[in-house]
Amino acid sequence: MLALAGAAALAASAYQSGWQGNWLLASVFAAERILPLVGLGLLLGQLPRRALPFALASLVFGTAAGILFREPFFTLMAAVSGAAAHFFLTGPIACVLIGLPLVLPRCARAWIALPLLAPVGAALAIATLLGDPTLHEWSYRPLAFAAEVWISATVALAAPAFDRTWFTIAARIFASWLIAIGFLYGGAYMAARRTALEPPPFPALPDDGAFPGFGRVLQELDGKEPAG
Repeated sequence: MLALAGAAALAASAYQSGWQGNWLLASVFAAERILPLVGLGLLLGQLPRRALPFALASLVFGTAAGILFREPFFTLMAAVSGAAAHFFLTGPIACVLIGLPLVLPRCARAWIALPLLAPVGAALAIATLLGDPTLHEWSYRPLAFAAEVWISATVALAAPAFDRTWFTIAARIFASWLIAIGFLYGGAYMAARRTALEPPPFPALPDDGAFPGFGRVLQELDGKEPAG
């Protein structure tokens, strides 16, 4: 029911936007955002039940910390080549942090996942804020966070229904892909030529004596024939 209700709400939202690129939540469903959300759902769905409350608390704490302390994170990551131009590498960071515990055997996942879910929540929250295409319209943030919770919760609730050996192996393979994608895309962003968000240089004004740009006007006011 949760999956169907969320899918219906998202379809209605996309239909109202005309199924075009101006959909409010288009950035949430980009590959760089949806892959770690699916991985997060797999991780939560395969954690022991006794560890799940602590995992959710760590995730919520990290989300709140990411929202409140995003400016120091921007300052820290600004020195990293290519970070400022690519959402401060929050997508690759989330992929690696989710993939690390998910690739481990199930008996060892909880011990690694609990401390890593806080930075995962922070990275996903910062990516959500940076992906706002509306210039801080009030409706974007609750809708974006609700869509992300729906994606991860749907996968997490469906995962126990496939509690088989083959599904555990498939989840670990997916986790290895997440880690590889995180490192490959993060490295590609860092190696890109666009290393910082810098405004383009202003065009140089022609040297026109003591009054740059007004020489021709001043000559006409003095009754002289402008040169050239």
